Amino acid sequence: MKKANLVLAAALAAAGVATVAAVMLTPVTSIAATEQPKVSAKMLKPLKAAQEAIQAKNWEAALAAIAEAQAVEPKSPYDAYMVEELAWYPKLQVKDYAGAAKSLEQAVASGFVAEADLGQRYKALAQLNYQLKDYAKAAEFGGKSLALSPQSQDTAALVAQSKYMQKDYAGARSVVDQTAAVVAKPDEQLLMIGLRSSVDMDDRAGTRSAIESLVRHYPAPKYWEDLLNNQLYETKTDRDLRALYRLMFDTKTMNKAEEYSEAAAMLLTGGFPAEAKRVLDQGIASGVFTGESLTRAQSDLARARSGADADAKDLPGAEKALAAAKTGNEMVATGKLYFSAGEYDKAADAIRKGLARGGVTDVDDSNTLLGIAEVRAGKGQGSVAAFDAVNDPKLKQIAGLWKLYVETTSGASAPVTPAVPAPAPGG
Repeated sequence: MKKANLVLAAALAAAGVATVAAVMLTPVTSIAATEQPKVSAKMLKPLKAAQEAIQAKNWEAALAAIAEAQAVEPKSPYDAYMVEELAWYPKLQVKDYAGAAKSLEQAVASGFVAEADLGQRYKALAQLNYQLKDYAKAAEFGGKSLALSPQSQDTAALVAQSKYMQKDYAGARSVVDQTAAVVAKPDEQLLMIGLRSSVDMDDRAGTRSAIESLVRHYPAPKYWEDLLNNQLYETKTDRDLRALYRLMFDTKTMNKAEEYSEAAAMLLTGGFPAEAKRVLDQGIASGVFTGESLTRAQSDLARARSGADADAKDLPGAEKALAAAKTGNEMVATGKLYFSAGEYDKAADAIRKGLARGGVTDVDDSNTLLGIAEVRAGKGQGSVAAFDAVNDPKLKQIAGLWKLYVETTSGASAPVTPAVPAPAPGG
């Protein structure tokens, strides 16, 4: 029975997207008043006192000195700027977030902030406004900071999450996509925001793409499981299910009794009894079968063992059969015999010869099997051409997942399903 895992709750719970700003607030270095000739003489004393108090981390004294400077009139535009520039950080330290945001915004709007400092000031404003739950302003100022530093992933996460909190899911995902396109490895949290946005838009294609990105950069079993379960829900034919269940088996994401049972059934009907036996052996050994399901699994195992025994009698003559084969279908059939027995190098050779001979009934299925044989033989990079040759849209999706598996394992690891000798008759 196939699973519908549309919400992807396990993955989304790990996002932690509601606490982006809490740990990101950072101070901006204040400017010494004595270095600014434009400060009015009457402002020097209180502003210098404010600076000294800030350096001593005496926030109350700093705010008192700033209040004294604020009361001086008239003030030049630069005087007003310096008051707010020195005010926002001590306000932040006493958790007056609204006051800090107001002062910093006024300082930035004054036009006196050096261009080199603007990005950091915009970022601080975004963080403060996020803390205040003013998500529109957080997105606005974060966007300005991101425009100056497009590879800043923590800023991108803040902007994306601010848009998400406004239910602008398309906007949130756009920020994620744009940032992911300009960095070598997108942050996991950033990708999670993109995933959540796609889910909330009920965009299945976008959801699949988002999980693929997570798998590509963070190939943890939990992401593979979400990706393959999502594909399992959409896969209908025995042929396509065989290719998908094989990937679940190799990624170690097959963990339910119904998955092992259905995989074995697809393999048995497709003519792969020895492979079905290995799948059932693992399922039974893992303890997923209990009660009636265990009884059924043991019955299926007996059928698989019987078929594997019959295939074992044909294996010694397989090489001669391949040499004598007159059609591509006959060669592919020999390749399937080798594949089921776990002799993947020989399977790949036979299937490749069959495809070259031509006239193969199901070329897409044969190319997929060839690619999987290459992967399981430890020649993942050599499998890409076979997967690329698949044309059927549904099976091509699964072939693409196999290519992703090759990419994330570098195609250099030992076979996940090792080649094993075929069982002796009656074994």
